[in-house]
Amino acid sequence: MSCTPTTNTLFTSTKLGLFQLQHQIVVSPPSHTSMVSVEEFYRTCTTEGGLVIVPFDTNASIRRNIPEIIHKANGVAFCLVDVPSCPAESFVERIQSCITDAISCGYDGIELDASQGSALQGILFNNTEVVSELSNILHALTTLITDERLGLRFSPFSFIDGAHTTNFLQLYIGIIEYLKHIHPSLAFVHFLGSTSFEDFEYSQNKSLDVFRAAIAFPMSMDSMDSNGTRFISSASYSPDAFKLDMSTRTGELISFSLPSIANPDIVSLLRQGLPLQNLPRVTQRLSDILTSFKGGKEYVFDWDSLQREQVLQAMQCLGQYLGQFEPALSYEGTDKRVVWRKSCWFASEGIAYPLLDTEHEISKFDGDLKDGLSGLVALRNSEVRASLEYLKRVLDSTLVSCCHAIGLSKDLIQRCTVRYRIIKYVAHAGNPGGIGLHPDGNLLSALITDGPGLGVYDFDGTYREPGVGGTILMGGSTLYRWSKGTYLPTFHDVSIGREQKKTSIVAFFNLPDMEDIPQSAGPDTEKNSFFHNIRVIKEDDKSPAGELAPLWKTIVQRHNLILPS
Repeated sequence: MSCTPTTNTLFTSTKLGLFQLQHQIVVSPPSHTSMVSVEEFYRTCTTEGGLVIVPFDTNASIRRNIPEIIHKANGVAFCLVDVPSCPAESFVERIQSCITDAISCGYDGIELDASQGSALQGILFNNTEVVSELSNILHALTTLITDERLGLRFSPFSFIDGAHTTNFLQLYIGIIEYLKHIHPSLAFVHFLGSTSFEDFEYSQNKSLDVFRAAIAFPMSMDSMDSNGTRFISSASYSPDAFKLDMSTRTGELISFSLPSIANPDIVSLLRQGLPLQNLPRVTQRLSDILTSFKGGKEYVFDWDSLQREQVLQAMQCLGQYLGQFEPALSYEGTDKRVVWRKSCWFASEGIAYPLLDTEHEISKFDGDLKDGLSGLVALRNSEVRASLEYLKRVLDSTLVSCCHAIGLSKDLIQRCTVRYRIIKYVAHAGNPGGIGLHPDGNLLSALITDGPGLGVYDFDGTYREPGVGGTILMGGSTLYRWSKGTYLPTFHDVSIGREQKKTSIVAFFNLPDMEDIPQSAGPDTEKNSFFHNIRVIKEDDKSPAGELAPLWKTIVQRHNLILPS
């Protein structure tokens, strides 16, 4: 969808510390890993005299060349610096080294990363005196660089890796007040109002106005001093002219991170009101997901070697924890198979939201409350919680991509909830067993497992075992019903050998229960709605004689299965 060319304040010049910018659009790619050629990206990046925030690159030649390329386009180059996995005692020394290196390479300024997952955020939120700790760090760093060439990046809403603080609004306002008092000439503070996943940014749908107001105070938000500290916001912005105009009412700068990688000419596109594109690999992935789900097949998000190592390490931690649980006999399923299962579950109000940690909150979810209470106990174990939250991020990332592929609207995605169940399977009485053939009753399922045994039964008669090495996505029977048959549910079972033990984590993504949901897939979408009752759906799906009887019949016939009466 195209938009009319924009004529708002985005394209007026503005001051940023010591620098005069020709417009208020910031290009801020989150990393260089998705770029075929890093230097070519910045060479084709139509900055048009704007600010470009460049991730610190481990390649020394690239670090030296990028500022020169940006300067040739009349742009201003700031380097985003972080030292991942850095212990607190050596943080200042290592970050000073990065700053010295960046300045020597020709960068105009530095953005210090204190956003989700950064070393600085970890240091600050593990300290009871956050503002005091930040003060000490900035005091050490400003011996190398002046305030006018220094910016800070925060992500106040991105606490999917744990609810680090319950009073984050007051905390961040306190940080802003400190910066205005002690560092009044700071170039900018950069607030992220969204969470970045592998393929997409996911809006938290929360206003940044409270932070805008804190920066502007005591002036009105519409008359911010152009010589003061600038406010940069990043919140999954689209080219929509009205939205961008509303976002710039304080004269702030608007940052585009993930979309900028696929759109190096983003400033020109926004000036013309043209749509932004996805990366080719993302477009292909969405098409592949669509094809898989229309055929009732699973889709696997492959891991790279580093992610595989981290995933399996986290799975091992969860498996060891579940080992202390008393086993319970699983339900028999359609083919009367049995297995010992040790499990507990956790819940989240939605993708990119933290895990809920009270009985009142989880009691609203469909599931065995006893296992939910066991999940609350598990969250008190810091190692288990860290492993679980890492895996949650991996699972959420695949769910975001899947939602985009099947056409869920942004509003509907934000109304959906997620329940995460961790399961350790052990053979019952030393006999082979497992979980019987079934489709999941929810909208989508995302699965990670550390051992073989998951079997997928295609409607064309093909049987596959996806195995270990990626995150497995499957469509559920709710998706089938909601889409009026556009997407077929993925029929699958789990097999456990005599001596086998394995651990899995499944994210069950579902529509809000007992509500009418607009159907945005299939014909006559504006005239129809789908009433979602998960309990009825789950019970009906267990029976090959229920509403899914035609699907069961196809699977049974094409796989030559014999189900017990």
